[in-house]
Amino acid sequence: MFRHELKKFRQGHPVDLLLLGRRFDLAMVKKLAVVRLPPAFWMQDPKINPDAEQLLQVALVLQDPERCRLALSVLAEEITEKPGHTTLRHQVERITGNLLRQCPETTALCLAPLVESLLQDLPD
Repeated sequence: MFRHELKKFRQGHPVDLLLLGRRFDLAMVKKLAVVRLPPAFWMQDPKINPDAEQLLQVALVLQDPERCRLALSVLAEEITEKPGHTTLRHQVERITGNLLRQCPETTALCLAPLVESLLQDLPD
């Protein structure tokens, strides 16, 4: 759902943050509706059930702590419902690490404090 925008961001190209924020909000409404259902009814179509990892990445791109926490809560819900997954901390470290490694160094430096604050709030 956000592949194009995230790719542009990783390549150092400007991203329309206002539009991205609106799309994030819409996607989060959809995601929250899906996770309220029993897991057996969770759809796999990303237009209906947006990817939680992408939601977290977009929240980081937007540098919005509230949206990051919302994305973390959805990711945590998915982890608890899908057996065999790692801890939330491990998932967040993997997701944020990939994003920071793939974007320009100056951008990574701007995002690092937000990532650190998110990781601080997570249990080990």
